[in-house]
Amino acid sequence: MYIYRKCIQFVFLCLLSCNAFAFIIPDKAASPSFSAHPSSNINSSALQKQLYGMANLSVPERQQEAFYLKITNLLNKPDLDNHSEALANILMANYHILNGDALRAREFLSIAQPLVQDVDELSLNRQYQYVNIFVLRSEGDIEKALSESENLYEDVKDTWGLNKLGDLILERAYITSLLSRYKEAIKLLDLALDYALESNDPYLISETYNVFGILYNFLNDTQSAIMYFEKAVEVMEKHPALVSNIYFYANLGDSYRINKQYDKALEFAHKARRLSIQENDIPLQAFTHQVEARINTDTENYAAAIEQLQKAKQLQEQVGEKLFGYELQTDFAYAYLKLGELDRAEQHIEYAIEEAEKVAALDDFYLKKLRADISAQRGQYEQAFTLLDDSFKTYRDAFNDNLTYVSNLSREQLDQERLSFENKLLEKENQISSKFVEQYKEYSVWLITLVILMLLLLLICCWLIFKYRRVARQNEEMALTDNLTHLPNRRQVFRKLDNEHQRTALDKTVYSLIIFDIDHFKTINDRFGHRIGDKVINRLASITRHTLRDNDTIGRISGEEFLIILPDTNISDAIQIANRLNEQFANADFESLAEGIHLTASFGVTEYTPDDENLDMVINRADRLLYKAKKEGRNRVVSTSINGTSED
Repeated sequence: MYIYRKCIQFVFLCLLSCNAFAFIIPDKAASPSFSAHPSSNINSSALQKQLYGMANLSVPERQQEAFYLKITNLLNKPDLDNHSEALANILMANYHILNGDALRAREFLSIAQPLVQDVDELSLNRQYQYVNIFVLRSEGDIEKALSESENLYEDVKDTWGLNKLGDLILERAYITSLLSRYKEAIKLLDLALDYALESNDPYLISETYNVFGILYNFLNDTQSAIMYFEKAVEVMEKHPALVSNIYFYANLGDSYRINKQYDKALEFAHKARRLSIQENDIPLQAFTHQVEARINTDTENYAAAIEQLQKAKQLQEQVGEKLFGYELQTDFAYAYLKLGELDRAEQHIEYAIEEAEKVAALDDFYLKKLRADISAQRGQYEQAFTLLDDSFKTYRDAFNDNLTYVSNLSREQLDQERLSFENKLLEKENQISSKFVEQYKEYSVWLITLVILMLLLLLICCWLIFKYRRVARQNEEMALTDNLTHLPNRRQVFRKLDNEHQRTALDKTVYSLIIFDIDHFKTINDRFGHRIGDKVINRLASITRHTLRDNDTIGRISGEEFLIILPDTNISDAIQIANRLNEQFANADFESLAEGIHLTASFGVTEYTPDDENLDMVINRADRLLYKAKKEGRNRVVSTSINGTSED
């Protein structure tokens, strides 16, 4: 029974260590313009406003490393006024207590305390008091923590927001439960539920689910407790950006242990430990070891339980957790008692008393019961009976009022309260769902508009790409085409000639090459003008195109000089083509262009041979033959014969 009750209390503490801080807003009476340096009042006021704004962030946001880094940067600023420095240290304590490091939290509060006293400003004092409540509770000074929380609530209940008031009430409810004042705790939790529902805060609603689960565990209704813990996990996983409390998994695992579902208990304990290691949450790591130790104790694996408790103790000592030091020692005592190591069990009972400044009455009852069990195992039955009787009297005297109140909550009343609670939450969830539906409709309109704009943008981009590619192709064609004749220019025709040369060499075939030049073309330009000269070149290019075959290529390589590529053509066929072109040039009617124009041309014709080591040899040979045709009087075809000699 003790293990059950203690695990629930420790779960409750760990839970509220995570949601300890609510949104802290400067009171209306606050005057954040105070500064130790009057000349920097404007800058100090802006910085204080920024710090109070950071205090308004949600609990998950104030747990993040980004929050820590920003406060660190602010503390490193030179010439901070006392107000800003005090508030920054309070917020740093806030970060550390949210992450389970009570020692570091107390260090920063110690730095802030004299500054707070020096500033003596109401809003700042309440900030300090608020953070101090959670540090005091973590340090085990629960009486003082409860007193400060009661006073603070009375001061701020009409000025603070619903969600932070809900957090404060949850903390008060937890502290009163530590003092075994369950009647008062239940009333406070009912008030916290009202705040959670009115604020529409998924974080606070999930925490309320969790606390109701803890209450059902107190009432020995484990099935209902599991149901509410599962609801808390469901809300957390549904809103991961707003709710992040790994303790929910640990709480659920501990409840499965109480319900003797040990496989599920281990599953959630291990999941909580894995996530706590990722987030470096040392108190939660300690709690998961403690849950696993209790599972081992329940399954009579006492040696493994002691090993897990040792790990939990080491982790708690790292962060200065004092409130539950005695609880670990009583867990040790129970495990050693089951092992039959009575001296060690008794020793850990003494350690438990030393760990706490003041042991609660219920713990005193349990310690006497443990001692009674030890005495009975040693055969000291009279002493065991006396201790057991004292334990019963302590329990009855301390909890008579609370037990009477709880016993009056009949099964029907509990079911009715649970139904009422679920109806409230269902109503609130429906309201939230309706709000989300309206937002979804609005977002859908924007989304459809955005999709249409994106499609238009995509169409424009496609059109621009198509246009760019078309322009690029046109530019490429212009760069490779002669502007006058629209034939391939020198670059393009030589590129095609190189491709044909490589293909022919690879396939071991043949091709022929013709280079021809218009005879006395300069005379035509000088006599008739360049405009007529251009027309003559165009007419000659047209005649050549219509004379050649489809796979032949002609290109203009200079003013009046042209090059013809004849694929798969030997020298004799090439000579025939050149003679036919020369005849057509001579017989063509150029009188329509200008009276007195008569056109002839000189041709150099050659073919590729295997002895040609490169393309330049073929081109140079054709060029020499053209030169020879001009030298011998023009208006003729000069070619290489099959045996390599020249012929007309």
